[in-house]
Amino acid sequence: MSENLKNLLDTAAPSRRGLIVAALAGTAAAMTGLSPAVAATAGTVTGGFTFQGENRRFGTPRNQLPPSRGTSGALQGFLGQLASTARQRVIDLYVSSTQKNFQVKAYRLGNYAGLGQRLVWSSPVTPAIAQAPATVDPATRTTSCNWKISLKLDTSAWPEGFYYLVLSAPVAWYSRAQGAQAHMIPLVVESASLAGKAVLVFNDLTMQAYNKWGGASLYAGANGTVPSRSLKVSFDRPYADPEVYETYNVPMIRTAESITDSRVSLGYTTEARLAGNPALLTGAAAVLFSGHSEYWTRGMRRGVESARDAGTNVVFFGANNVYWRTRTEPTALGPDRMVVCYRDPALDPLASAHPELATTRWQDAPYREPECSLTGSMYGDFRVTGTFTVTEPSFFGFQGTGVRRGTTFPGIVAGETDASNNPSQPGNLMVFSHSPSSGLYRSKDWSDGSVYTTKSGSAVINMATTNWLAAQYDPAVPARSRQFAAQVTRNIITAAAQGPIAQRYARPAV
Repeated sequence: MSENLKNLLDTAAPSRRGLIVAALAGTAAAMTGLSPAVAATAGTVTGGFTFQGENRRFGTPRNQLPPSRGTSGALQGFLGQLASTARQRVIDLYVSSTQKNFQVKAYRLGNYAGLGQRLVWSSPVTPAIAQAPATVDPATRTTSCNWKISLKLDTSAWPEGFYYLVLSAPVAWYSRAQGAQAHMIPLVVESASLAGKAVLVFNDLTMQAYNKWGGASLYAGANGTVPSRSLKVSFDRPYADPEVYETYNVPMIRTAESITDSRVSLGYTTEARLAGNPALLTGAAAVLFSGHSEYWTRGMRRGVESARDAGTNVVFFGANNVYWRTRTEPTALGPDRMVVCYRDPALDPLASAHPELATTRWQDAPYREPECSLTGSMYGDFRVTGTFTVTEPSFFGFQGTGVRRGTTFPGIVAGETDASNNPSQPGNLMVFSHSPSSGLYRSKDWSDGSVYTTKSGSAVINMATTNWLAAQYDPAVPARSRQFAAQVTRNIITAAAQGPIAQRYARPAV
């Protein structure tokens, strides 16, 4: 373990150590010499793309990425598009820097024999400028950047998938005295078609809700109080910290792309893309949500429900999903780049005339649609610790794990949880794990992993803990628990990728 990594882990809260390790996955593999780094500056797609073939390529050791990746005034940036799409593969990059120039490197995230990423493209060294200060809308406390385009990225030759764009000043990556000289920006190179694929969804709406760049997020304002929080947040600004991406998305990507079964085909998109294009999932075999997909628009929910009712399997590898009903609005840079969430119908100007669009919790008035009618379970608790406990060993996700009723796995249940306790949940819901837990609100509670099926033959699976994915890369979690969670994740994705799976679940559909 490097001194930098050791210091980072030693100073991190216990709940974050596994997430840091997940983001840094591959360092140990790199030290064992599993494969050398690729020194190429481009990664051209040749022939038909498969993620299995992509992951057989040489990966890039993590130590080639900068150890410091937070935002500072020295170097920061954001993208002008929500994703690289089949219609628009050229992406606008906006950068502000106190340095004279910068460089961009694009790393595709995956498994890559345990290394975790591959360098796909490098830009030339590009002149940088300090851009204009951000503006703040006093009515909604929304921060936006009216910046000039710094560079256009042609991603048409890049393999589809999830990426980090690493912005770096050519000096002092490793100099703590210079402050943060590198900045990471997540990017999805969306599949040209999602039909027939198990689709991984980047939780970008949720990330923007948590993004405090400029001082305010949907949770708190610059002074740290709830009343000063933003009522709308914009994609037209950098991410203050990529932690939410690393916590909830990276572990899913790396486990999914470790699957070698040729029957599995993965697709890639984002929450915001689904919000603006509800029919995007038409014909998808499955849609897979990461550890935390909390902010959903009405269009996004209807699109997922329509896909489910047409035979698309839905998997929630986390908890506290579909919790806040949001809207998206356009900004000067394009559609769906403003995330609206007043939370209080008395503040929302559309709540009276269009209660179905009111930005409240989905379970609340003036238009109640509890999340459990889609997810199977309701949000339970926060700051939870518990022990994953099997109650239904016949669940197909447990195949090959050797579990029995009552088998336990410590270290998996943590963070936020969902529980089966609402009359609006599907009538044929099967709880396959009923895990005792203790959280901020209740000292004795449960985390309920569940599955139900529909008349279309689709299944909806909810793992009911935000730590399900992160635990797979956390050395503080027992190896037995890590291996179990990874195997179950691969089992679920493999089954879901092959179309409606109701035949694997005996209860009648609803």
